[in-house]
Parts: sequence; structure tokens; C-alpha cells
Amino acid sequence: MKNTYCMAEVIIKYKSAKTLEALKDIAKYFDFVVEKPLAKKKHSKSSSPLPITFATNPDVTALAGIWKDKNITLADLRKNAWGGRS
Repeated sequence: MKNTYCMAEVIIKYKSAKTLEALKDIAKYFDFVVEKPLAKKKHSKSSSPLPITFATNPDVTALAGIWKDKNITLADLRKNAWGGRS
């Protein structure tokens, strides 16, 4: 049976590539893993996601009763939404 357990994680910040190589050498003798650092991604303005955070957990009940006691019909809403286009 395969041993499945969760390893603790520690982040070590370093300035020199030599330090990373030394950690990899030490990892050979101890029971730990050195992962390659992730490359930083450069985002262009056109490819960056929109800063919309409300859509992750929408609460549709917050809109309940929004048109209560308003003198507006479904036809009025459609007309205003489409700007005269049908």
C-alpha cells in the first residue's frame, strides 16, 4: 500500500542561485523536496482578468423585490434594455 501523507511546507527566500543548488544537494541526504521556483508571469493589460470579485459566490436573493412598488412592466424593461432595437 502506498504511503499517503501530507508534507509540511516551508518557503525559503534566497538571493543566489548557488544557495538553491546547495539546498538541492542537502535534500539528497534528508527527506525533503526542493521544488523549482515558479516563473513570474507578465500580464498585459489586454490579457489580465477583470477585477470582478462578486461573481465567485453570487447571492441572487439580494435582488429579491427589486421592482416591488415600482410602476414598470416587463415590456418597459425590454424596451429600455434594447434601446429601441428588437
